[in-house]
Amino acid sequence: MNAVGIAKVVRGPAGKKKTRTDTGVRYSGRDGRLLRLVGEQCAVSVDQLARVIGRSYRTGRWLRDRWKEAGWIESAPLTHNGPSFLWLSPDGIRVAQSPYRSWRPNVVTIGHIEAVTDVRLLLEQHLQLGEWTCERALAQGSPWRDQPRPHLPDGLLKRGREQIAIEVELTLKSRVRLTAVMTQLAEQHDQVWYFTTPPLLPTLARLANDASGRNVAVYPYPAQAGDLLA
Repeated sequence: MNAVGIAKVVRGPAGKKKTRTDTGVRYSGRDGRLLRLVGEQCAVSVDQLARVIGRSYRTGRWLRDRWKEAGWIESAPLTHNGPSFLWLSPDGIRVAQSPYRSWRPNVVTIGHIEAVTDVRLLLEQHLQLGEWTCERALAQGSPWRDQPRPHLPDGLLKRGREQIAIEVELTLKSRVRLTAVMTQLAEQHDQVWYFTTPPLLPTLARLANDASGRNVAVYPYPAQAGDLLA
């Protein structure tokens, strides 16, 4: 989409209204790509936005403020002393042509959302290991949309013909639930990569060792490039 101006109304001579399109926030192709990414991940932090564009936190904050002025996003810190997050407004969904509805994150969900985005940026952007498909896209393409469906991974990394299910576990679920999800994902995908906090590593590692097919790997979160390239 070409850059377009957001019209501003100013007062001309004799108090007449005059529309100006040469000032104000302008929408560019880069805005569209980044806003669609925000929609895919539900929300991103200002720091993550800065990493996506390869610039400083200050630049990420400037871009956030610019989008907020245009009405394309909403933004707030969702936890005490936590980072500022941003998510698409209805206007942002419209201008970016995002296929996903507006969804406001909350204090319960934002930690997991942030972690999944961290993993995506590491795998897809920093290490360039493959192409990421977000969970929202997987849900839209699922034939189970109108009935209970199998567990969907937090993301799918496509690497050539190989499909790798990505799971981020920050809290310990029951062993029965973890085993069921891990077994299902291992049967449906070429590989399954779990990213989890250090306290949960031993439990998930044991379950992965027992998984059929031996195609489940467990990595620490926050993840480092060396963890995957070792």
